[in-house]
Amino acid sequence: MDLMRAMTYSQYGPPEVVRLTQVPKPAPQKQQLLVKVMATTVNRTDCGFRSAEYFISRFFSGLFKPKFNILGCEYAGVVEAVGAEVRDYKVGDKVVGYNDYKFGDHAEYRLCDQKEHLTLMPFNLSFEEAAPLLEGSHYALCDLRAAKIKKGDKVLINGGTGAIGSAAVQLAKHFGATVTAVCHEDCQNLVGSLGAD
Repeated sequence: MDLMRAMTYSQYGPPEVVRLTQVPKPAPQKQQLLVKVMATTVNRTDCGFRSAEYFISRFFSGLFKPKFNILGCEYAGVVEAVGAEVRDYKVGDKVVGYNDYKFGDHAEYRLCDQKEHLTLMPFNLSFEEAAPLLEGSHYALCDLRAAKIKKGDKVLINGGTGAIGSAAVQLAKHFGATVTAVCHEDCQNLVGSLGAD
């Protein structure tokens, strides 16, 4: 059995509950890809599920202990193997992905269903630049869609320089809204470069 390194946890708590361990290296089934993780992040979602301080998160992650032992919800990597029914990706493709249900990115390899949230990595970004683009963008897009933002709307984004806020500024502008972003005065040029009016 091939093994891989992974950061695992078996109980909720502070960062110290996470340990470097060896776990079985997964093999792709018919509709799965095996991705070698080149870059990942530790973000608010990982920390929230690790600590489970917001008790409601346990309804998704396991009531008394975590049901998925490897955190990490965003990654950039290289496709190492594909299942027989995978058509959209091939070995060697550089991909980015997001999964806040099963997690699994704090490991050397991760399995992805071909219909999971992943896509080819932008050619002009490094793995380290691509991996952190997804979590904040995911939440920003969900919120803007829930608010039904459309062309001509006026939108106020509080915290325009954070992961969610900076993505929300760009997405709201893309949807045709007039965007006002709240930020520290030192960041005015940054939010302006993102599209804030």
